[in-house]
Amino acid sequence: MPKFILLSLMLLVSALANADTLDKLARKYKKYDGVVYAASIDEVEKLGNQYSAKVVVKNEGKEHDGIEELIAKMREAGVKDMRMLQLQECSAEVRTRFARDVLEAVPRGYESFMRMGDDEQFFSIYLNKRKGSMKVLILYAKDDNSGFVEIDSDNKKLNSLFNF
Repeated sequence: MPKFILLSLMLLVSALANADTLDKLARKYKKYDGVVYAASIDEVEKLGNQYSAKVVVKNEGKEHDGIEELIAKMREAGVKDMRMLQLQECSAEVRTRFARDVLEAVPRGYESFMRMGDDEQFFSIYLNKRKGSMKVLILYAKDDNSGFVEIDSDNKKLNSLFNF
């Protein structure tokens, strides 16, 4: 019985540590000027309103302006939740540190799907497939922009895009 309790505790601690890797990264970098962080799809929508973001949504051959419509389309497409961290106007030193840290922050359960670039500048997609749903993690580091976006979706169409 004590072994079972110890094993359960170890699994719980491991799961909590794993779930927190992107949160730790967000806490570390959101304190810098020029960093934008949203912990949910609702916060992403509020940020768009707050910063008067100009987003062009292409749908059925038509273009529509606005983050609200983009979020609505994402929800219609089966996106349950998302979070993002974006380093927009940070120093090169902060972006370089972020590029190193973000690759170490990929939570367990994610598999690399695609990577372009080198250790300093890159665009990477990681997938976490679960029965009936999928999480997509996009990491990017470029000269003028770095960050991550994590999307949680239950859409079978999205899932089928990543199954070959």
